[in-house]
Amino acid sequence: MAMQSFKHWMVALDLTNMDDIVLGYLNFLSTIHVPEKITFVHVVEGHAVTKEMAALFPEVKESGSLEQIIREELSNKVKSFFDERQTEIKFVIEEGATTEKILATLEEENPDLLALGKKSGYEGEGVLARKISKYTHCSLLFISENSQYRLNEIHLPVNFTKASARAVRQAQQLADEQDANLHIQHVYDYPKQFFPYIPTDQYSERMMAHLEKKYKKFKEKFDLSKLPQCEFTVNEDGKEAEQIYNSVLRSRADLLMVGSKSKSSAAALLTEELADQLASYHFGVPVLIYKEKDEHIGLLRSLLDKD
Repeated sequence: MAMQSFKHWMVALDLTNMDDIVLGYLNFLSTIHVPEKITFVHVVEGHAVTKEMAALFPEVKESGSLEQIIREELSNKVKSFFDERQTEIKFVIEEGATTEKILATLEEENPDLLALGKKSGYEGEGVLARKISKYTHCSLLFISENSQYRLNEIHLPVNFTKASARAVRQAQQLADEQDANLHIQHVYDYPKQFFPYIPTDQYSERMMAHLEKKYKKFKEKFDLSKLPQCEFTVNEDGKEAEQIYNSVLRSRADLLMVGSKSKSSAAALLTEELADQLASYHFGVPVLIYKEKDEHIGLLRSLLDKD
């Protein structure tokens, strides 16, 4: 299934140079699977921005004219990357707070995949990414400035949960389709309270044996076959994302993929999971957060006070 399960893409564009990076990478993905529909959304952040843009375009006399200019600008960008004869194209222009408008548009359009650009070192970008990751009901793709048009190495951190198993299946199918290598990693905590009472070498051997058993049970429980050996990484400094980043560099990954479990209540949103951390971390490669849409959509609707 892999990319074929993403029939409807929603893409956030901001009319900066980042749009070309996002559109270029999505054009590459469309060579793997052509989506049935792509909805492009642009959010004008309030009246201050509207006045600034109006100053740049003196011919703009009213908000409707500004919206038309933005629509034409987006259309011209998109036409150079996508063929409307193959894919249904739609544009949505909104005004207000970016996160809220994107979430509202997600509820209305109900896409399978949301794609956003990820600017490295941009202040506030990590906060936005975490919010989007928490509240979005569909899978997310964060496209970095350094994204390459290739898919030879896929990196997948797992925690032996049902969400991880679902992501493994998707990653495995994608790897098979693209003849790519799949790298699986599990980051485990370092039980410092037991040291220095247990010799390091003795602990390491026992822990590796224990983790191998857990990985085997994980594969058996979720009927996962033909998986590569898992890389077990100790989380000595308490920064799981940092350990994954180092492994991504070693594996020279072209895509980082992780499963996200459904949040059944608003209270569950207070607990940050690995997917939320990875969304805000700058890996230099695209990050795909895989979600089972049907399980996540109920909570989003309740948060937006929709029936």
